Amino acid sequence: MEEYDSRIIKALVDLVSKSRGRRVTIKARSLLKFAGLNDKHADILKTAKVLGKLANDGYVRVESNKPVKTRSRVLRYIITESMELWKLAKENPNNAVNILLRRLRDLSNYGETQTQA
Repeated sequence: MEEYDSRIIKALVDLVSKSRGRRVTIKARSLLKFAGLNDKHADILKTAKVLGKLANDGYVRVESNKPVKTRSRVLRYIITESMELWKLAKENPNNAVNILLRRLRDLSNYGETQTQA
């Protein structure tokens, strides 16, 4: 799982660091393709889970085109120039990848310790 998360995070940071506008909008499936991974449904869900964790932590914002109560919805993930991820990716992409991976690891460990307690 670590390698998978790493490729997703690297692709996201690469996308932001090379962007020329003021905002990046991406869907989980598009990020998978950009990372060079296959787009099986299970992988799309894994990518959405990674992006969801980043959204809960404030690194990306979620924009839905349907109400949250429906199960079938396509989420767009947005990174704007005022967000921390944007600044990290533009200033030092390698450091941004390391920070995000460490943060994901911390969030995963936190979830595991909560279920064990």
